[in-house]
Amino acid sequence: MRNIFPKKLFNLLLFFWVFYNLINLSKNSILKYNGLGFKDKSWLSFLFDGFIIENLYSIALFMFIMYTAKKFLDIYDSWFTRFAFHFLLSIVTLVIIFFTYDFYTYYFKNLTGTRTLRYYVLNIVDYSNVHFLIYFTNVFIVNTYYYLDKIKNTEVQKAKLKQQLSDVKVNILKYQLHPHFFFNTLNSISHLIEVDKKLAQNTLADFSDLLRDIVYLKDTNFLNLGKEIDILKRYLDIMSIRFSDHLEVNLNVQKGLEDVLIPSLIIQPIIENSFNHGYSDKNTSLKIEITIKQNKDNLEITIKNDGAPLDKTNVIYGTGLKNTIERLETLYDDYKFSIKNIPNKKGVVTKLIFPVKYE
Repeated sequence: MRNIFPKKLFNLLLFFWVFYNLINLSKNSILKYNGLGFKDKSWLSFLFDGFIIENLYSIALFMFIMYTAKKFLDIYDSWFTRFAFHFLLSIVTLVIIFFTYDFYTYYFKNLTGTRTLRYYVLNIVDYSNVHFLIYFTNVFIVNTYYYLDKIKNTEVQKAKLKQQLSDVKVNILKYQLHPHFFFNTLNSISHLIEVDKKLAQNTLADFSDLLRDIVYLKDTNFLNLGKEIDILKRYLDIMSIRFSDHLEVNLNVQKGLEDVLIPSLIIQPIIENSFNHGYSDKNTSLKIEITIKQNKDNLEITIKNDGAPLDKTNVIYGTGLKNTIERLETLYDDYKFSIKNIPNKKGVVTKLIFPVKYE
C-alpha cells in the first residue's frame, strides 16, 4: 500500500483538497450570507450537503486518482495512452458522482420534479469543467511526484554505484598489494630470473599490467567480458607462479561472449575467496574451474574449487563478496548469487546469474 499511497504524495494531495474545499466553502458561505445563493437551504443543510457530502465524494475520487495514476505509470509508457485512459475515467467518475449525488438529493431530500435525459446531460455538462480541472490537477500532481521521485532514485543509484566501484578497486588493491602477495611475487620473479629469464620477464609484465589495469580502471560499472578475462588471466598467471604445482585453474568461456558487458571486477573477489578459504592443512593443493556461458537471456558464471568446504554454521561473506552482492542488487532487478558446498566435501561452488547486456 505504501508504494501506491506514499506518505509525501498523500499529504501533498490532501493539502490540495483541503485548500480547495476551504476556498469553495468560504465562497459559498459568503454568497449564502448575502442572499446570493442557497436560499432554499438552512445553514445546517448547507454545511452538510455542501461540505460533508461533497468531501466524501472528493476523498473517494482523491484515492481513486492516486491508485489509477500510479497503476497507469507502471503499465503504460506512452503519455498519450495514459491521457486517453484518464480522460475516459474522468468522464466515468463524473457521471457516477453526479448520479449518486442526484439520487441522494432526490430520495433523501424529497425533491420533486421529473428527471429527463436533457436534465442529466445539461447538469453533467455544467459541472464537467470543474470536475475535469480537479481530476487532471490531481493526475498532474501524482505524475510529477513519481517523475521527480524517479529522478531522485536514479541519482542516488548512480552515486551508490560509483561508491561501490570505488570500494571494489580499493579492496582489490588491498588484496593485490598485501605484503605477502607483493613480496612472494617479487621473490618468485627473482627466483625465475636464474631459472627461466623469459618466464620471469613475462611474470613481471603481468604483475605490472595487472596493477596498472586496476589503478587506471575507468569509473564505469561495466566492462566487456573480454577485458575482464584479460585482467583475471594476469592475476591467475601470477598466482600460478606463487603456488607452483599446488594450483590448477581451468577457464572455460563460451565463444562469442567477448562483448557482453558484466560488472567490472566482479569475478576477482570470488577467486580471492577461493584462495583464502580453499587451502587448509588438509587441502594443500587447489583446483579451480571457472565456467562462463550464456543460458537464454542470462549470463552464468560458475566458480568451483575442490578445497576445504565452508563451515555451514559460519559461512563467511567477506568484504569482497558483500560488495559483489550489493553491486548485483543495485545493477540488476533480477539476479542470483549462491555459494555452497559441493556434496561429500568435494569443495565449494559459487554461481552468479544475471541478464545479458551489450553496449
